Amino acid sequence: MKVREIMTRKVTTAGPSMALREAADVLVRRRLRAVPVIDEEGHVLGMLTDGQLMTHFLPALEEPGGGSAVLGAVTGNVRDIMERTVMCVNEDEPLANVVRLMLDKEIERLPVVREGQLVGFLTRGDIIRLLLRRDMDEATQDNKTED
Repeated sequence: MKVREIMTRKVTTAGPSMALREAADVLVRRRLRAVPVIDEEGHVLGMLTDGQLMTHFLPALEEPGGGSAVLGAVTGNVRDIMERTVMCVNEDEPLANVVRLMLDKEIERLPVVREGQLVGFLTRGDIIRLLLRRDMDEATQDNKTED
């Protein structure tokens, strides 16, 4: 099985000049933990995670007044805090190799590229869904066999 067979194809992304407030809103509204940061041609420049946003907002939370100070701290652009070193995988990579890599390197998500351009996103959740689907398919087959 290849990565392209289970990757998420409709990927929510951010541009490097997107305001942090807007990016945080996107993550919250869509219940995402990370988004790839891409340029106009679709090349992956980095990754923005909920952890990076939390780290960025932490000093404001420690200020007197905490919550209201956070609103003022939501300044800057994605490029200011994004992770610039991002491992990407090719869509034709065997899934087993990528799962092994994700486990060995403790990676939760990977942008999937074709000729350097983003074409998908692979998360641990995608892999777990695949395993559950296979398990359900096998259970269905077992039930049909018993009938």
